[in-house]
Amino acid sequence: MSVTRPAASASDADLQQLDRDTQYYAAHRPELLRRYPNMWVAIYNQQVVGAAQEAEQLLSDLEARGVAMEKALIQRVSDEDDLLILTGGSR
Repeated sequence: MSVTRPAASASDADLQQLDRDTQYYAAHRPELLRRYPNMWVAIYNQQVVGAAQEAEQLLSDLEARGVAMEKALIQRVSDEDDLLILTGGSR
């Protein structure tokens, strides 16, 4: 399992949502791996809200659609054990 990325000023509600989305990813990982092999996905409110081959493309797509990417779980769906930590920006 790999990515979580709470924003620097994440509220308790945001962290709870991220936890639910992380649990959703874990529970649906086999299905996600079949549908999105080696792709980046964004999960928000226990739904896949975007997918792309490259992380930059996914983030660009989310931004264009107005999805709150700083609140979404961004995950590369792979059968490899990647550990990635993405942050909400520079300080």
